[in-house]
Amino acid sequence: MKRVMFVLGVNALFAIVFAFGALKEGKSIPYFQVTLLDGKVAVVRAENGKLSVQVKDQKGNRTLTPKVLVLDFWATWCPPCQVASKWLSQLHHKYQKKGVLILAISVDEDGRTSVAPFVKEEKTPYLVALDPKAEVANRFKIEELPTLYFVNEKGIIVRVIEGAPGGPKELERILQTMGVR
Repeated sequence: MKRVMFVLGVNALFAIVFAFGALKEGKSIPYFQVTLLDGKVAVVRAENGKLSVQVKDQKGNRTLTPKVLVLDFWATWCPPCQVASKWLSQLHHKYQKKGVLILAISVDEDGRTSVAPFVKEEKTPYLVALDPKAEVANRFKIEELPTLYFVNEKGIIVRVIEGAPGGPKELERILQTMGVR
């Protein structure tokens, strides 16, 4: 009986440990909403096998259905994040018209105070959101910055990069494996 209890206890411990890792490839992206730097709200959801990003403001809603959604969890104080943001800007310019949408979610605790000057100085061309209490980051179980998620049009996480990516060519290869040319 003691052996059975020990095995059950070990199995429970493994389940707890694995439950706390970042969301992995092959999983569906969770529903979330986040406030963009410009004050609009982005609502991301995968329903009925279709990914959508709804951008809301007082004037109405705009629904985007990207072929690939790249989520970038980052912070202004993180040097690898700063490098990755330059590479993501390159990707945006090259692949935006091919259905790639980039949404960078900042976990800077002071929110707009740090993020707005950074975005202005870097001329960041893609969507930037504020997550100062790390509510969205916690839903994704982010453990390292930057963490990038590549999500397909069905809302399935195809690739996760924790830490600095290997460069813009690596990011482009991922997009190409997802059918973006």
